[in-house]
Amino acid sequence: MGTKHYGVFSLILTSFVYFLVLLVNDGFMALDEYWVGITRYIPAQSSAITTLVAADDVKSPLQLLPMHAVAQAALGLGIVSPYWQYRSVIFVLGVLSIVLLIFGFLKYAKINNLKSEETNFLLFILTFYFAAPFALTRPMFESIAAPWLTLAAVMALRYDISEKLSDLLLGVFFVSVAFVLRQQLGFCALVFIILAVLKKNLKHVFLAGAFGVFLFVLSGIPDLYLRGQFHYSLLNLTIYNYEHGSDYGNRTVFFYPILIFVVAFIPFFIKKYPEHMLRDYFKKNRSLLMTLGLFVFLHSLFPQKWERFIISVIPILIFLVFPFLYYLHKNFKQHRVRLISLYTLNGFLFIVASFFPAQKNLIEMSLFLNDHSGIKNVYRVSNTPEWITEAFVLNKQFRFIDSNTSELDRIDWTDCSNAFVIGEAQQHDYKTIIGHLKLKAQFNVNLIEQLAFKLNPKNNIRRVRLSLYSGCDLI
Repeated sequence: MGTKHYGVFSLILTSFVYFLVLLVNDGFMALDEYWVGITRYIPAQSSAITTLVAADDVKSPLQLLPMHAVAQAALGLGIVSPYWQYRSVIFVLGVLSIVLLIFGFLKYAKINNLKSEETNFLLFILTFYFAAPFALTRPMFESIAAPWLTLAAVMALRYDISEKLSDLLLGVFFVSVAFVLRQQLGFCALVFIILAVLKKNLKHVFLAGAFGVFLFVLSGIPDLYLRGQFHYSLLNLTIYNYEHGSDYGNRTVFFYPILIFVVAFIPFFIKKYPEHMLRDYFKKNRSLLMTLGLFVFLHSLFPQKWERFIISVIPILIFLVFPFLYYLHKNFKQHRVRLISLYTLNGFLFIVASFFPAQKNLIEMSLFLNDHSGIKNVYRVSNTPEWITEAFVLNKQFRFIDSNTSELDRIDWTDCSNAFVIGEAQQHDYKTIIGHLKLKAQFNVNLIEQLAFKLNPKNNIRRVRLSLYSGCDLI
């Protein structure tokens, strides 16, 4: 039975789960996603193409154009709330990612002549793998580039079988789009040169290289126009990573292999497999392994290594673990304990990551202050919160004021323009002051953030429940 008979139910289920995550999860993952992303295109009212990147930015204008375009379209449709402009960006780009990912996975299934039950199982992994629905639907560079790198990897897989020039050039195009959205992924384009060399097809080597160079030149023009230098952002990124990468930590060169070993649940797949299965696996998947290897190699060169970078290769990791998981699942009785343990762990992480928004406290406090413009002075202690998502406040009226016990005692709390926000970690130290005030709102964090704070309070100070108090009855 061919892949044309794949279950409609699987497609509906995948789409439903991803759409549900888009609707209920407004969280964002990384600080860069906010400061070098969201603040550039939200609020749409104050965003412009010419100000998407600053003079010293390592980001390309092209990376932010998709988010900017959707935010501007939302404003044009009458959505004036910055928060709902942001939600529009999540939804539109998330839907595009879902469509591209499903298309890529079905192409992968067709190339490998998967049976309908195999295709369904592959889609189930995409649907329920804990790191996929949330991570692949965020408006962050790693996320929106992931489907294009996936399509490039699928084309590399097909070219390795077909040796067709059309597959080669399509793959170069897809990886070039991924490069535009996240420059580091451009290094993975070498897989097409390597494959053509292995096939001793010098014509394909030349054509792939020439087409890649053409697309590279094309992608450098916006920098030339907006910043006065060809591929300014790429040059700046390279220099910045070389000079300042260690400022963000200096993790071991084995960081990404170890991270992949963990997030792909490799320990659950360690067992003896039929010899022919492993032989066929490496032969069929060498292009995928090359793509992953190029990704790991480049990212291991720099001292700063962040977990979120791995998002771009999540679909490729799914392709690579699929044969082993399907083999185990077909022999469920023999591997019952192994699989139940894997599904339980993944299921728990899937629920938490997909349906418990990250940075929820910062977002909710911003929305509260946006709706209560009468609050002008927000007193805080211990620099908590250090910041909130002020981009979601259309006309900012408030300011944070760092304070202490003696200063707080002198504040006129009956004045409705004054409010006091405090993190859960400091509440006990200020219970006397809180006792004279009224709790107006609480801004919670998700389960993972609660755990992160308990395990490492010093480095997770923003991941705490925030409580806002006032002596005013009108708030």
